[in-house]
Amino acid sequence: MAAEAKQSKRYSKRRESILVEALRVFSERGLESTGIKEIATSLGLTHPALYHYFASKEQLVYEAVSKAIQDEIAAMERAIESLPAHPGLQLYTLAKAQVFHELDGRIYVPFVNAFLYGPLRNAAKLSDEQRDDILRLQRRIVGLYRDVIAAGQKTGEFAAGSPTMSAFGVLGILSYAVFWFRPDGQMDAESVASAMAAQAVRSVSKLVEVGEEVPPGPV
Repeated sequence: MAAEAKQSKRYSKRRESILVEALRVFSERGLESTGIKEIATSLGLTHPALYHYFASKEQLVYEAVSKAIQDEIAAMERAIESLPAHPGLQLYTLAKAQVFHELDGRIYVPFVNAFLYGPLRNAAKLSDEQRDDILRLQRRIVGLYRDVIAAGQKTGEFAAGSPTMSAFGVLGILSYAVFWFRPDGQMDAESVASAMAAQAVRSVSKLVEVGEEVPPGPV
């Protein structure tokens, strides 16, 4: 039994390392230009050996993307799990955790996001069941923001409106940081994540309701 458990653990660990490398190669080469053979070569394996862990390219793509999204969700949930019930602080912390996590994985995030948002061209390569699973993960991310925003609307901290629409608005603000961030730039990842999180909170804060007259500024 001990030997079987050890072997199973070794198998799972190897499988996870393959998913990490596959995500990197898919992200760098593109989905169409990458097959099982290219992934196997980057790992120093024969492609028949890779089939011992994954039955097809489709399965490898799905599990690599799914793992990346689940890792992000876990990082976001950990960030807010011990916070007090303060919607502004929760939203700031949630957004900062997401941006920081994505900047850390900026090589693969654009590839993964192509399964979550926009035309979803990459998602067309998956089975209906796999696409549904990815969609459920997307809804979990949106749900984290929606629930915090809805709580802030109830307390009057955030502007009234559809919390779901506001959640997508926040995601729109945060999602482009991976494209313009430069590690050797003026702001490090921590500073960028903090700045983007603050912008996300400002985007839903209750300043002036739509339809109200904007008060004049100082003369």
